[in-house]
Amino acid sequence: DDGLSDLARKFNLTLEAIALQTRHIVDSMNAAGHDITAIYMSGGQAKNAMLMQLFANTCNMPVVLPKSGGDAVVLGSAMLGRFANSVGELGKLSAEDQAQALWDIMIEMTPTATSVPPKANAKEKKLLEAKYKIFRESIDIQKRWRKEMEEAAR
Repeated sequence: DDGLSDLARKFNLTLEAIALQTRHIVDSMNAAGHDITAIYMSGGQAKNAMLMQLFANTCNMPVVLPKSGGDAVVLGSAMLGRFANSVGELGKLSAEDQAQALWDIMIEMTPTATSVPPKANAKEKKLLEAKYKIFRESIDIQKRWRKEMEEAAR
């Protein structure tokens, strides 16, 4: 099908795939010892409310959006510029104190953000969990098939 409804369905499935991949990354990082409890977004995708809610629901954690998503990179550069400007003073500090100084600059210069909490109902959660299980299984199958093909090609 190449109609508008098919295009909309494919678009939605693509967003779901991105959200499932994001959850896989978060789960993998948390399994490796990290403690990710929120996703911080910036850029154009942060303006897609449906995608941000899908991330929150799929990853079961809030998605934090900057006040102005398009300015996040410029603002980060300004923070680093301010930090670099004070390196002469900070160079005498320990690495830990320098990190704290950069953190303080970030806190001071970052405007209040918007949080998108997970809102999936029980049925949606069950469906997202089933899709995630299938997603993870498809990764395992791909790895197995790749190994089989590599062995066959030897």
